[in-house]
Order: sequence, then C-alpha cells, then structure tokens
Amino acid sequence: MDPGDTLESPRGVYKIVEKLGEGGFGEVYLTDYTAKNASNSEQVALKKIAFHGMNEEKCKNEAELMKRISESSTNQHIVKYLDSFMTPDHRNLYIAMNYCSCGDLRRKIKANVRSAKDFDPKIIYDYIYQIADGINELHVKHKIAHRDLKPANILIALEGNKEVLKISDIELARVIDSPSRSQDPSHSYLRGTWLYMSPEQRGNIKCKFPVVDIWAIGIIFYELCIAPKRLDNDEMDDIREKVTNNQRDTTWLNKMIAKDPSKRMNAEQVRDEAISKPF
Repeated sequence: MDPGDTLESPRGVYKIVEKLGEGGFGEVYLTDYTAKNASNSEQVALKKIAFHGMNEEKCKNEAELMKRISESSTNQHIVKYLDSFMTPDHRNLYIAMNYCSCGDLRRKIKANVRSAKDFDPKIIYDYIYQIADGINELHVKHKIAHRDLKPANILIALEGNKEVLKISDIELARVIDSPSRSQDPSHSYLRGTWLYMSPEQRGNIKCKFPVVDIWAIGIIFYELCIAPKRLDNDEMDDIREKVTNNQRDTTWLNKMIAKDPSKRMNAEQVRDEAISKPF
C-alpha cells in the first residue's frame, strides 16, 4: 500500500500515511483514521495480515485476543485494540491499534549499539518492570502466554515525558491450560523467534506456556545490559551452555533463565523485583 491509499471498515476510513515496518506475520502502517460521522481524524497503527494460504480462523486469533483483552483491561503496558476488518476478497485481515510514536524496543537497542552507548541501569529495570507488568496481566488475568516476546514486539509510546512500553503482536499467544492443550502437537515449542526462544521451545520439549515468556524477559534484560554489545546467536549459544552447565552469570538473570523451567520466576515476581531495585 502507498501513502494516500484508503481502506474502509464498518467503523470508518483509514488513509495510509507511511509504512512503519513488517515482520513474519504482516505489515504495519501509520494511518489517519476518520470515524464515520466524524470530522476529525486521529493517527492509528494498522496491521495488515495476508493469509497466503494460512488458516483464516487462526489468523483472526490475534484480533480476537486483542479485542478481549482491551475490553477488560486497563493495563497501560499492552497495546490497545481499536478495530479489525477483512477485505471483501478475504485475502487480508487488518487490525487497528494505538499508534506508538517512539517505535519499538528493537529500534532503541539498535540505536544504542550504533552509537556505542549503554543503557542506564535505572532505565533497564524500568523497562523490565513495564514488560513484566504487561506479561503478568496476560498470564494472570487473561490466562494467555505470548510465546513470541522480543524487543520488536514491544512498542514505545511517549505519555507525558515518560516512555511507556506496550506489548504487541500476540498472534502466537495461547490460552494457558487450554482443554485442547494435551491434544495439540505444537504445544509451546517451535513457536516464536529463534534468538529469544527458550530451551524448551528449541528442544521440542513440552512445558507450561508462561515459562517461555519469562525466559524471553530474561534475554531482553541481558540484551539491555550488554549494550552497546550486540546480542547474536553466538552470544545466545554461550548463555544456553552456561545454563546447561550451571555456570551462573548473575543471580537475578538466572532466576529468569533457570535451566529447570519450574524454578524460573513468574512475571509478578520479575515485576516486583524490578521496581524494588535501589535506583
């Protein structure tokens, strides 16, 4: 889609401003949205998911989950669903959500790597607090595990003078303790992004869903701590080897990436410890 193109939903019209980015599950555009019978527009993000032979019902999963969460949650660390609609030919699904003007955490990390700048420890723990707070909301209130948590899926909005992190892209999310879980051969493994996958996901080992999100939070914490050094596969292989051989780097990190998934912290514990750090 090009700037100036328009899309119409039952609720209003979306005018494309620019392309914000793309990933394995779709493209995201900045749009000017005008609701029906309204004279003023507002900027919203519009995600395009092309089916390309994928199961249509599964593709709708993200929109349905986002709608359910937004209708019952006031947590500021989860991106808000606004609207969803399909094209008449059923080739594309569009999901409208709040626009986060500061991009995503991946972009911020890359900027620090390029400028050889580290992150202030106070900022690191604040980021982890916000991420864990959003994940805890998903785990506890909505009984949902994300399964693809990574910096690219953590958007940043500026509210007042504060950066507010918001978790997005929950197309791989699964309901915790779903009745069909035992019959689901995919369970929690081989879903997500390789660099942030837990050993259970990489090793095709069945596990309870929430533990994979805690591992990912731990890796994001580690990535923030080592900046401006870049996190890569070699670095991750070294971390996994140290975990396997019980060579511990830091006490708090290891609570999130413990070899035994049952010994990992839960999201509430990560959140509460992050906010209690003496900064």
